[in-house]
Amino acid sequence: MARRKRISFVTGAAGFSGGWLIRELLEAGDRVIATDRKEVIGGDRHRGLLDVTETGMDAPGLEWRPADLLDVASIQEALPERVDRVFHVASLYDYSAPIERLRAINVEGTRHLLAALAGHDLQRFVHWSTCGVFGKPYTAADGSQVNVPFTESSSSPRTAAPELQGPKGTHLVNAYSLSKWEQERLIWESAGQGLPVNVIRPAPIYGPGSGYGHGGIALAIAHGMVPMIPLDAENYITASVHVRDLARFAVHVAERADLVGEDYNIVDNSIISYREFLHYIALLCGRRIRDIPFIRMRHLRQLFLGAAHAADYAQRRWGLSRPQMLEIQSATYMASSYWLSNRKSLETGFEYRYPDVREGMKDTIAWMREQGWLTDKNRLMQTTS
Repeated sequence: MARRKRISFVTGAAGFSGGWLIRELLEAGDRVIATDRKEVIGGDRHRGLLDVTETGMDAPGLEWRPADLLDVASIQEALPERVDRVFHVASLYDYSAPIERLRAINVEGTRHLLAALAGHDLQRFVHWSTCGVFGKPYTAADGSQVNVPFTESSSSPRTAAPELQGPKGTHLVNAYSLSKWEQERLIWESAGQGLPVNVIRPAPIYGPGSGYGHGGIALAIAHGMVPMIPLDAENYITASVHVRDLARFAVHVAERADLVGEDYNIVDNSIISYREFLHYIALLCGRRIRDIPFIRMRHLRQLFLGAAHAADYAQRRWGLSRPQMLEIQSATYMASSYWLSNRKSLETGFEYRYPDVREGMKDTIAWMREQGWLTDKNRLMQTTS
């Protein structure tokens, strides 16, 4: 008698992380129920991502079902009668979005998903959180330690006292991080009621198919939008994880019965300064970045914030397009030093395919060049549509 295939239910499946996760699940032999909003499934952006991941719409074992986290009934309709594992990838990942919309999708949408799953006997619920829930470390100027790695025992939605609305000893930097803190709190509450949970907290995600985050930085540098940086950028650490490693770890942890109830930082082994990171990208893109000795990162942050506010006003007032990286909430990450420990993930026996961000970015920028992204100015811009 043939062994029954596991059924994995994926939210946000038409997105960047969800698309690569689907590929890993299909390779693992799962039957995958992939969900996203009806207007997204099969669109140009989705089909482009399917090409990147080399996963067809009609791949064996893959079924697409529309569902909206704002509509409990649509989630219930998308759920199969029996589901073994849920991978909750979907979130509004938009630093320009207001807190009300972020909460509606990330927090209330998750509440709707959990309600729809009532009565299902799950083997695992893997939740996508973010390293942003650890908050922004205070600097030496504040009289605090800096460049100390965040571990899973650091103050987080899991470890912080229930009355806290953010991490102890740091502070959440923007509305997106706040919504993800509140979202993760819901997950741990459900874990306390018996939901077999794993929470993964990725560092900034990059890889073929994304022009946001690190991908957006690469595009901005390639188009000459970052001609110089403060010299003291060498004092700030940045963190990264390749999307393939994130998807691989999600499948890895879901297959281990002994890891139920654990949380993991998913980040590569690199300890690299912003200065080295940006200069390396510029080298790959054939651009030159100059170091400015007399301007500090905190000064650049204020200038960037001012430009982001002006661009946001022009977009709302006149419908003008703006560079995607020129966001108010993105600017709040500047002059921050993020060091995340991946020791706990390594202790599970997992091996990162891209342990060094330099190798991962080299492959990613090579892919961008092949696709024409490095010369397509439209990739830089965001409009009101």
